Amino acid sequence: MQRYSILDWSLEQRWMVFLLIFLVFYNDPFYPLTFLLNNSFTSILDGILQTTFLAVLLLFWLSVYHGIRQNIRRFVPFYLPKIILIGILWMVSVVLSSARIAQEFRDPMYNLTIDIRPFTAIRIIFYIVGILYVLYLLFLIIRAFSELRNTPYFDIRLKFATLLMLCVVCILIVITTLRYGSDIMKENFVPELASRYKNSVEFLTFHSVINLYLYTMAYVYSPAKNAAVDSLFHDNPTFSMLNDSDDDVVYGSDHEISRFTSSNK
Repeated sequence: MQRYSILDWSLEQRWMVFLLIFLVFYNDPFYPLTFLLNNSFTSILDGILQTTFLAVLLLFWLSVYHGIRQNIRRFVPFYLPKIILIGILWMVSVVLSSARIAQEFRDPMYNLTIDIRPFTAIRIIFYIVGILYVLYLLFLIIRAFSELRNTPYFDIRLKFATLLMLCVVCILIVITTLRYGSDIMKENFVPELASRYKNSVEFLTFHSVINLYLYTMAYVYSPAKNAAVDSLFHDNPTFSMLNDSDDDVVYGSDHEISRFTSSNK
């Protein structure tokens, strides 16, 4: 993307920069510190980094489905409500996972199930905000498909993003269900989910799915080596026509209309 101005990047391509940066931290480059530091700092840091990446990924999904047709996305009306919603989920997950890790480091016999009552309100907030997020995301997906399903280029962008997202979500749901089963409804499910893996298979599966998802998107949204700036967003339906207005997409640009008129003359 270095050959192209950032103004020519699509919404997905701009988000890929942030996602790939946070993916590096999601893979925990600070893991060697666990062999040097004899405290809970490294484990808490790992939980915070993973939670932060997942929060950015959730924000990415909301932003894509809401802003796919909006060239002007002001921070306050567009991003701020989404950041507040995701920020609550992030804060609750960090508090529960960090509290568990810190207490277990001080006391190996610590059982969060016994001391879960002080965190009851936090868990309720997590479930309520999580449900609101799912409903909001479904609303944005339905509205995007209802408005753009017959629009050239945009429908392909929606189908690709949705299909890839559903594959990742379904795989993670299946893995989580197999991992916890009926324990999903237990009181310590949230801190358990946010702080640890039971074995190396779970760890490898979760990280592999997330990494493959990001690598696939990075490959699809990266331009070809011989792509020209003028044709990058017009001829390849994988990319959005960020600089075109809605009228240009449906009726054609002024340049195309004038060229068509001159050819008829």
